[in-house]
Amino acid sequence: MLYSAGFSGNDLVARGVFMVIPLVMAALAGRWAAAGVYAGLTGAAFAIESWALAQDAAITLVVAAAAGLVTRVLPAAMYGFALLVLVPVSRLMAALERARLPRAIVIPLAVVVRFLPTAMAENTAVTAAMRVRGLALRTVGWRAWLTYRFVPLIVTTVKSGEELAQAALTRGLGAPVRPQRIARTAFGVWDAVLLALAAAGLIVWAL
Repeated sequence: MLYSAGFSGNDLVARGVFMVIPLVMAALAGRWAAAGVYAGLTGAAFAIESWALAQDAAITLVVAAAAGLVTRVLPAAMYGFALLVLVPVSRLMAALERARLPRAIVIPLAVVVRFLPTAMAENTAVTAAMRVRGLALRTVGWRAWLTYRFVPLIVTTVKSGEELAQAALTRGLGAPVRPQRIARTAFGVWDAVLLALAAAGLIVWAL
């Protein structure tokens, strides 16, 4: 919806709704810095887009397109941020299991959500190690740079994946019985508010 909605009327209202939802999610999680940065960037891009569309010039259409790209990509990125960072894996699994989703969906999703931050951390570590050793693209060439960059990253991510699989088996993730979760989940007031906002945004967009 964020990518296909237009710039006026109901589409604009629907886009506004789905831009506000990640802000509320970040605020509820106590990530005020992330919420402030997101609100500032999205609000500025939305204001620039609205101003540029009100003008009648070719250059302002280019500005509107660039600002519109920010107002579409950044909210989608914040939804990913909420899934990967704001929600602990234990609570995610507890919520999905309480929703009676099959374990064939719950377990792979939990592994992916847990693996992606680990892969990002390994990528940061490889970047720092290359910088310390002076292995820059302009000094070693692109072939050597790709080797120094991706071979350690592949090795470390494979090792991390194996460790995650071993940890999952140790915790009984592959057991035939449903495990008991320490994390407690419940459908609260804010869940109802966010769900109502999402439903309202989709209804307005469909009209």
